[in-house]
Amino acid sequence: MEIHIQATQFRQEILLYQKTGNYEKALDIAKQALLLGYDTDFFLSAASTMCIKLERWQDAVSYALQAVELEPSEINNFDVLSHAYGALFDWKNAAPYGRAALELRHAQHKVNNPILPALPAIQSDIEKKKKIISFSLFGASSAYIETVVLNVQLVNEVYPNWICRFYVDETVPEEAIQRLTSPHSEIIYVQGEEKSLPKTMWRFLAMDDESVGYIIFRDADSVISKREATTVAEWIASGCRFHTIRDSGSHTELILAGLWGSIAGSIPNVTEKMYDYVRKYGDTSRFTDQYFLREKVWGYVQQDLYASDRIFGFMNANPISEVGFDFSLTHIGCNEGGSIFRAATPKLKKGNKVVWKLHSSIVISHTFDSSPQIQDERLICQYEVIAEDGYIEGFIPKRYANGINTGLSRIELIYG
Repeated sequence: MEIHIQATQFRQEILLYQKTGNYEKALDIAKQALLLGYDTDFFLSAASTMCIKLERWQDAVSYALQAVELEPSEINNFDVLSHAYGALFDWKNAAPYGRAALELRHAQHKVNNPILPALPAIQSDIEKKKKIISFSLFGASSAYIETVVLNVQLVNEVYPNWICRFYVDETVPEEAIQRLTSPHSEIIYVQGEEKSLPKTMWRFLAMDDESVGYIIFRDADSVISKREATTVAEWIASGCRFHTIRDSGSHTELILAGLWGSIAGSIPNVTEKMYDYVRKYGDTSRFTDQYFLREKVWGYVQQDLYASDRIFGFMNANPISEVGFDFSLTHIGCNEGGSIFRAATPKLKKGNKVVWKLHSSIVISHTFDSSPQIQDERLICQYEVIAEDGYIEGFIPKRYANGINTGLSRIELIYG
């Protein structure tokens, strides 16, 4: 009984530390539990997950391989192996584990949904309607604002005749709204009951818009590319209602919330489905949009799908071109907004207001490579932040961050 109580306490502590982002502490507890021999399969899986969070890829592989031997039906173990092997550029090993994770999820969906829903008829005149790249955007973080600005700058080159549509609320600064306003964008303020939906799900509201023909859904921290657009063109040419993309070892969800597309109206009453789902399950996870797609949308998608997949070959997937592709720089769906800088100086005292400015001479184009085009330096963006003792931190797009060490980009601090 005492052993059971301690093991339960370890589990609870791991979940708590994971939720608060203290992955190191969660890993330490998992290691301690393993040394004591408690629920080995759970704690091996937990340890492997924490290693993923800490980017300790080889350790993640080691723990997950042991966990798979003990529990071959636990999806998380296969997710971890696919993610970690992918991060190690070991695609040969990433492929079978990622495929296994996908097949297990698909089988689980079949058990829970033995009868698939009927697909509605494809709407007429879709070619005459809008083509939309749908984003949710909220808050004032440069991690998201700067990448969506890049998308607006690139959309006419990458996706001619498509429009970036942003579902936003009042937390997005007016200056950001102005930067996003262009002939190639739409800004929609979410109002009324729709505002009660999880914010990452706002982008799915476009599915019920009768003015829209084709929609692709993207994450605000990702940047569109010609390579991605090629897969979208292939999907449209196929005549299928739905599209999915997989380009990384971490892409083992049935539908990635920021890497799928649809002919509008192909799933009836999506907005009501979202309300029903949230009423039933709540909004308790940052992955609520992901879980909604798995449980309520996959039944439709799997019936008429054009899958683009570089790695796993799931659902008779079609290959993605690797011409000019460098995974060390980016991939389709890559989080390009998460490059963090730290500027340190004794002048900075905790609580000081500081404006940081990003300057760069890097030309933004549809290609992202190690030898970017150069132009005269210009101001890219500026943000006011509160300093910690001796430093500030901020997020800038990866393609600008790559120029810091070469002098093509720089951070300027303005003290209040």
